[in-house]
Amino acid sequence: EGLELYDGNKKKFRPGRVSSQHVAYQFLNGATADEVAKYKAAIDALEPASDSCADLYKAYLPVHETFVDVTRKLYHGTVEGAARVYNSDANLKRKNESLFAYCEKHVYGDQNREEMCRGRRYELTGSDELRNMIECIFRGLRYIKHGDINIDEIVRDFALINRDDLEPRVRSILSDCRGIQPYDYYSCLLNSDISNEFKLAFDFRDIRSADYAYIVKGNTYDAEKVAAEMDKTEKEVCG
Repeated sequence: EGLELYDGNKKKFRPGRVSSQHVAYQFLNGATADEVAKYKAAIDALEPASDSCADLYKAYLPVHETFVDVTRKLYHGTVEGAARVYNSDANLKRKNESLFAYCEKHVYGDQNREEMCRGRRYELTGSDELRNMIECIFRGLRYIKHGDINIDEIVRDFALINRDDLEPRVRSILSDCRGIQPYDYYSCLLNSDISNEFKLAFDFRDIRSADYAYIVKGNTYDAEKVAAEMDKTEKEVCG
């Protein structure tokens, strides 16, 4: 889903996404036109039984196993490919850097550290910098998808702190939220009766964003561990 290889509206896989990725990074990924064409053809031929996660996984798995080396090249999964990408642009998010830290660096740089730290402590300062940082984070987390709020992704983060019981409330708050910018939705959550739970979910996502394999490695939510990590980071960043 994150790679947008499947179109849930049309109920079809999207081989064209492979072409877009290849063209965008063809000078960096090392994938050949022939292997990309074969990978696309394999995706195009897929006919999942339904659009459930289980059926999509079952349909795609044989293609993944056959073309795993190609996908690693295309999506920067090789050491050499990742190094070429990082070396091509100093502004890219670095390995083991959380999205939140990247957005802080990108928006604030070395300026307005006090204001940045107020935002880190969940103060709604309303500044242009904080608005831009929240937009950077929301887009990076896929909280914004195709220009609209992606409530499913936010609900998922609540579920990962074992608060999936709050799904109806999360959906209600975001559906009733006035405004269209990421900062508006962020403010609605922070001003709601589930503000504390949102902060816990957001903090856990902060930590996971530094390691895309965090969940795959078997890590689960540990409130004390997350709090300790966040305190450590704040001391390093804000003193």
